[in-house]
Amino acid sequence: MRTGVAVLLTLVAVLFVSSCGGKRAVARAADADNDRVEFLGERKVNFGGDVDTILVGAHDGLFRAIRIEVDGSALEMWDIDVHFGNGGHEDFNTRLHFEEGSWSRRIDLRGGERIIKKVVFKYKSKNRKTGRATVKLYGIG
Repeated sequence: MRTGVAVLLTLVAVLFVSSCGGKRAVARAADADNDRVEFLGERKVNFGGDVDTILVGAHDGLFRAIRIEVDGSALEMWDIDVHFGNGGHEDFNTRLHFEEGSWSRRIDLRGGERIIKKVVFKYKSKNRKTGRATVKLYGIG
């Protein structure tokens, strides 16, 4: 009986510890192509023009695309600049309008799987009545 309880407690402890691996460990899934999708970070967006950076890094893995989710309020995005581990970067000069709860399309990165060092966004929240938008960045590998 004690052995069964000890095994159960050990299993619960292992599950608890593995679920507490941080935001990146919890938010892993697969997209429609069965590619790995990993949460890389989020930022609250101010009203008026705002520039924010989400730092990523080699420890997060290699990615061949990104996807953006917007929560909390509507958002207008002018620019996405993805900086890579090798010093290069890819700039997506865009005029995207997001409604609350919407997602971007899959944004493919040139050069196959890459280490993403950071992603810089230029944008603004659009609706003061519903509050500031939150941008969430996902890497697709």
